[in-house]
Amino acid sequence: MCVRLVLKGASPFRTATNSLKITFEALPETSKYKAPSRTTIKRWVQKVGYYKLVSPKTKGDWRIMLDASIQIGPYKCLIVLGCLKANLPRGRPLKLEDLEILYLKITAKLNSEVVFDTLNKVKFLVGSISGITIDQGSDILKGVKNFQLSNPEVRYINDTAHRVANNLKACLENDERGKTFRINVTQSRRKMQYLLISGLLPPSPREKVRFMNVSSLIEWAADMLFLINNTISVNSLNMEEVKKQLGWLEDYREDIGIWHQYTQIAKAARECVRMEGIHVNTVSSFKNAISSIPIGFQGFQFVDRISTFLMEQSKGLKLDDCFIGSTEVIESLFGKMKYMEREQTAFGFTSLVLAGIACVGKTEDKTIAEAINVVKLDDIDLWTKNEIKQSTQSQRGKIKKLIMFLKEKPGEESSGILQRDAVGF
Repeated sequence: MCVRLVLKGASPFRTATNSLKITFEALPETSKYKAPSRTTIKRWVQKVGYYKLVSPKTKGDWRIMLDASIQIGPYKCLIVLGCLKANLPRGRPLKLEDLEILYLKITAKLNSEVVFDTLNKVKFLVGSISGITIDQGSDILKGVKNFQLSNPEVRYINDTAHRVANNLKACLENDERGKTFRINVTQSRRKMQYLLISGLLPPSPREKVRFMNVSSLIEWAADMLFLINNTISVNSLNMEEVKKQLGWLEDYREDIGIWHQYTQIAKAARECVRMEGIHVNTVSSFKNAISSIPIGFQGFQFVDRISTFLMEQSKGLKLDDCFIGSTEVIESLFGKMKYMEREQTAFGFTSLVLAGIACVGKTEDKTIAEAINVVKLDDIDLWTKNEIKQSTQSQRGKIKKLIMFLKEKPGEESSGILQRDAVGF
């Protein structure tokens, strides 16, 4: 129950403990039960993650994806997830429970050599890799290309969401109207957050991935134009103030219409690949998905870009072939890991990454029972020592102990500063 609360219910460890305490106190038949501590629950979940990581993998035809995440400090977390060809879902997005954790490495140096070495280790574990999906990061891409030289049967798939985002960037980044539009949005957001119409605030800009999230901004602009031109009065809304703050959108009506086409086309492409993967008829599926969208001349140019990309992805595939076309599920895993670590993310990667990868694959009662009974705490501690080495948190702890040690030596000077002066620092 504790493991399921954390993995299925997204419950923090302390919350899981408190939830069980409340439940046991409320139900007479469980009033004698005692809830385990947050540390115990954390260890149980870590055992499940470690068990899944080191369990033998089925030999077969695997489709894999890999990506890396970074927190504070120099270390990156490189993760490889995979699914047997026969187990790939059809007609729905890929979920973490459909995949298996094949490899995890915490490294301060992520380059093509590390990626190449990782892929060779994964191939040794699973027997055969027929497809690799990545988001086209330069170091990872080079490592995949090098791996293909000795494994020409392996197909490289570019993550559709990132490629579509790059196409959106090509259409919008060099558009002077688009630049002034974003400036006006930022200014409006600053003004409106202190007014009674703050409920109409535009989405918060996200500089790092703004072209992957631009659709929400364009949809907001289209909705605001509709509201401004709607003559029906809204009792809870000062329409005069709305028009005063957002009337400038009228100057971008035609641009917003074109941009809205782009975002609808991009959304259709992402959704198509999420649901179906990459297969021989991917281009046809994409065109069917956009058939109901009103598209002008510039919109058709954008469609051609996406179609060309999808055609390259599906070129030469057999009728029964299907490959993973999106890495969003591995990005979801990184999000879960950071959520579990919470404040620990400020200290870099810790042993809690094991708790994060416990989310991958099926978590049945049998798996939980075997993990808790088979995996020892020493296994987790040894893995942490070997893989994570010295985290930023550990480094801070050692520095703090050193400072306390120096403070306990009265009458001595440290770095030219008298101890009594250093105490106040």
